[in-house]
Amino acid sequence: MIAYLLASLPTPRRTEPPAIELGTFVERCRGFVSEERWRDLEALLDPGAGSEVGVGTTTTGRAARADERRDRGYDHAASAWRDLSAQIDDAVAIQRGASARRDPAPYLQRPTGYRVDLVEAVEHAFATQHPGTRERALDELRWRLADELAAREPDGFAALYARAVQLRLAWRWSRWDTEAGWTALEASLRELEAPHA
Repeated sequence: MIAYLLASLPTPRRTEPPAIELGTFVERCRGFVSEERWRDLEALLDPGAGSEVGVGTTTTGRAARADERRDRGYDHAASAWRDLSAQIDDAVAIQRGASARRDPAPYLQRPTGYRVDLVEAVEHAFATQHPGTRERALDELRWRLADELAAREPDGFAALYARAVQLRLAWRWSRWDTEAGWTALEASLRELEAPHA
């Protein structure tokens, strides 16, 4: 049944706005997967989910998700993604800690496994001076990892979960534009200036 669902869902592209909303994607999956797997998809595509695709999260949010993971099991594909995403997040925390001369330990998730290629890819991304280029490189790494996850089970839940990861990345990229960047910068500057006014 999942193979039918995959065939009926649009495939996200890195360079194009997605053809399906996140909420619509989750709802279309409901009758095709178990309740537990559906909750995994819903948690991934929840806009407040933070770093499930490496977008960033707070230490408190990370701890809450760790508690939730202990309370209920995750599908192997969702667990594999969480570990890969956490490895990227840890490598990013180490890079940011090094540049800011701060201890990254409070921000580390310490996932299962360790992939040297992920650490090297994050180091390569941080060698770039432009933050937008860095974020694109990190998201391209995430996209590639989602492809690897899908290859484990091309007609099964791993492929569906990987498509959800890529959909979330595609939506993130579609929201990046110059006007939004200037708006965010102006809001940040106003925040910084407010205490001094």
